[in-house]
Amino acid sequence: MNQAIQDMRSGVVGVFALLMFKSDWRKHFDVSAEGVARSFSGVVLALPAFAFLIFGVNYFYADNVDVYASDFRYTLLDAVISWARFWLLFPVVAAIVALVMDLKDRFASWLVVHNWTVFVLVHIQALLLALYPAGLADAGAIAQTLMLYSLLRLFVHWRVAQGAMGLPPIKAAAAAAIPLIMDRLILSVT
Repeated sequence: MNQAIQDMRSGVVGVFALLMFKSDWRKHFDVSAEGVARSFSGVVLALPAFAFLIFGVNYFYADNVDVYASDFRYTLLDAVISWARFWLLFPVVAAIVALVMDLKDRFASWLVVHNWTVFVLVHIQALLLALYPAGLADAGAIAQTLMLYSLLRLFVHWRVAQGAMGLPPIKAAAAAAIPLIMDRLILSVT
């Protein structure tokens, strides 16, 4: 467990260093085969924040029945599907993207950085949703903040693809967009 905590701390620092365009951000990520496997410890480490996020979403929807259907909520099945989307869909789609773009040697880097980025994003989303039940933001502010978060999330995924694979901006945008589009398609079906 100590190794997972160390990896988590290093990954979180690395994600913020990457997003701030610091030149030494790579030192925070282990992209070896063992590092790739350990980056999936974020699945377990982020689970409490994800549970809090699901409860926060359900509280927000239940408290705003004039905007959302009164029966709209995340069920356990919805939560499991979301969690699987976060951690299982990306590796599959990204592997295909890396293969098609002839970037197989950069896939491990992309996956490790992405996994720790998902860890950070789950916590940020949970924190944003915590503002509502805490009385620190009203429903309108939360809705606007979540829209801003959605836009910033696009930048984050672009930056992860750009930095982890060393791609030019447009090619990085294409690589980052494909997993996001697949995620959207799956959401529209479920």
